[in-house]
Amino acid sequence: MLKQLRLFLCLFLSLNAFAQDQATPEEVYNYFKDGLVFEHAEANFLAKVSFRIQSRFTYESEDSEKYSPDLLNFEVRRTRLKLEGNILDPRLLYKFQFSFTRGDFDYDRTDYPNVLRDAAVGWKLSDATTFWYGQTKLPGNRQRVTSSGSQQFVDRSLLNSTFNIDRDLGFQLYHRMGSARPFWVKFAISNGEGRATNNTDDGLAYTARVEWLPLGNFEDGGDYFEGDLARETEPKISVGAVYSTNKKTTRPGGQLGRQYETEDLYRDIDTYFADLLFKYRGFSWSTEYARRWTNGAVFSDGAETVAIYKGQAVNTQAGYLFENNIETALRFTKLWAETEALPGVNDQNQYTMAVSKYINEHKIKVQSDLTYSEDLNRLSDLYDGQWIFRMQLEIGI
Repeated sequence: MLKQLRLFLCLFLSLNAFAQDQATPEEVYNYFKDGLVFEHAEANFLAKVSFRIQSRFTYESEDSEKYSPDLLNFEVRRTRLKLEGNILDPRLLYKFQFSFTRGDFDYDRTDYPNVLRDAAVGWKLSDATTFWYGQTKLPGNRQRVTSSGSQQFVDRSLLNSTFNIDRDLGFQLYHRMGSARPFWVKFAISNGEGRATNNTDDGLAYTARVEWLPLGNFEDGGDYFEGDLARETEPKISVGAVYSTNKKTTRPGGQLGRQYETEDLYRDIDTYFADLLFKYRGFSWSTEYARRWTNGAVFSDGAETVAIYKGQAVNTQAGYLFENNIETALRFTKLWAETEALPGVNDQNQYTMAVSKYINEHKIKVQSDLTYSEDLNRLSDLYDGQWIFRMQLEIGI
């Protein structure tokens, strides 16, 4: 108890001294750039603590011609607490992340609050190679592995929500070849059932991602945050590709979705991604392609009919960051399903424009976007349109 009290007093006094120095806003932003940092050099201990809150308003119209609301909603979309660092040895790494909102719990599909998002231990084999074991994001499509707090729109695209392979429990190996123009190989073997299930079977998921940066590294790790907030002084490009095969998964999204009720009901799912990112002097452009394939995409699970989304999608978006840290961005997303997977249901198009104000980069920002969403019903060959407006405040360290 005495040690905890000393720690609290040290933290309080240090923050109080910092406040009395009357630091400029820029100094405050840089002070918390890596979160709240606790370090003991002699013990080789480092802990970086950070949090963030996303508060969102959403309006959805009844259809493209009737602007009366079908949905009006205020929500705390995400509340996250993250802890990462090293312990006993600079090469022994750890990371934890917890979530505290219903949407993050995945409660509607799992019927229990799943607070834990990440819990992984890593070992840095060399400057170029790191091994991770535990629960964390798989090396999937770029927009998914880019934090939800580092998006240039209010949220990720429809491609991501339909096809992403999310988090899983297993091991991962990251290896970099070269440094001036690095080529990354990222490989994972995992359960294939995601973070929200206790199901065990004799099938695993195998995921591989490759990335090449032909013009060198991005400033401040800019290949993994959206928008050119680093204002690259030279053109930078990253090209990536992913293949994931999930054997005997018991959920329609592989790592996502409600678990099948029928015992021994499973499917094999293959997912492919390709992505391209370009940044230069405040301009950013990114494109992703996704495809999912499975045998027998429509089947019965007890009294219900289950459909795995078998099809393809493309998402492309571009933005420009002005000197006053206001960014405008445009996005186009298209999904087209194979008839076997979703007969009579939808090809989907979404057109989105966004305006964001970055106060402290992605840590503190205000964002808004307006989307026109249209679905094509293949049976009727008619489009059904809808307007969606969202505004979001994000704050964190």
